[in-house]
Amino acid sequence: MSELEGTTLSHYRLKHLLGKGGMAEVYLAYDEHQDSDVAIKVVHRDQTEYVERFQREVTAMKAFTHGHILPALDSGQDGPWHYLVMPYLAQGTLHERLKTQGPLTMEEAGVILEQIASALQYAHEWGMLHRDIKSSNILLRDEQYAYLADFGLAKVVEERSDITRTGYVMGTVEYMAPELAEGPASTSSDIYALSILLYEMVTGNVPFRGGTSLGVYIKHQLEQPVRPSLVNPILSSSVEQVILRALEKDPHKRLKTPRALAQTYSQALKVSAQSPTIPVLAPNMAEEAPTVVVRFSPKRLKSWLLYLPASTRKAIAAIAILVLLLTASLSFGFFVFGNGQISAVQAMRGASAQFDTSSGIKSPQFTPTPQNTPTVVTSKSTPP
Repeated sequence: MSELEGTTLSHYRLKHLLGKGGMAEVYLAYDEHQDSDVAIKVVHRDQTEYVERFQREVTAMKAFTHGHILPALDSGQDGPWHYLVMPYLAQGTLHERLKTQGPLTMEEAGVILEQIASALQYAHEWGMLHRDIKSSNILLRDEQYAYLADFGLAKVVEERSDITRTGYVMGTVEYMAPELAEGPASTSSDIYALSILLYEMVTGNVPFRGGTSLGVYIKHQLEQPVRPSLVNPILSSSVEQVILRALEKDPHKRLKTPRALAQTYSQALKVSAQSPTIPVLAPNMAEEAPTVVVRFSPKRLKSWLLYLPASTRKAIAAIAILVLLLTASLSFGFFVFGNGQISAVQAMRGASAQFDTSSGIKSPQFTPTPQNTPTVVTSKSTPP
């Protein structure tokens, strides 16, 4: 049992722990003023770096008024705890829907894409990057209505901040754009992550997976994604072409805005509608495996890197990647089973990968945080 279960912050009675991670804990709470359940995210004041990110998330959520950005209902501090109150959405995350039901239809994916692209476009027009677009940060009110959530890594375009230390890139490695190895996050890297999300919606899986964060990120830089139609044969060629264009390695070859991606996909759907399709069984949804961190031997890594282009070797040797290896959202990964149980989705502690370049090509030195294991919390829902 968590130390906060059964306690009260302000007028919110914390009922059950829904999920936790290195940054925060999220509880199902009862709002005594509104007589309703809410989700409340808390972080301890002693976690200085996390508090800064937490305050950034609060500021962003309070500033935004968009129908598909999860709103902040309240925030504050009670004793040592900073808290953020949000709507409680029993449908859970898009990641959990994909995991339990398999890929979306092209039309269903188009609905979600349009909504999330609209939210991301809105944030970009405010001058804000999200930097952590992924299926576990998409919350579902129902099967046709989605929210973009978790602005904990949000960053003002061109902002210089000590929160992200120089030489580190923040994000989730399965969604990280290739160009982040050589430069800062941009609207284009957000759009790349949105395109990974689109691929995931129609196939059930992200295009690049691997046993280590380094291995996955190298695939983003060097490998082409498996054609979506080979994973889900029902996809039309017009839809596939949009997805592959959106996943171009060169950011200049991608669609320029989230809105343009959604509009181009919508046009592809119209073309698809003119050609009959044969329904097929959706492929089985693979389990989301946590990233396993291993240490490369210097000899093996050096011999392997020699096969890469010089520019890529330079980028890999220079970068230090701090990856939020979350298999589900720390903030909002929860849903209600048909039997009435509330279950938190898995949450992986972050791990850092630092590349030592002081004397040529060195082995990456990974430092997992304590208890670097998935955490699943399941509890019975009880009335207030």
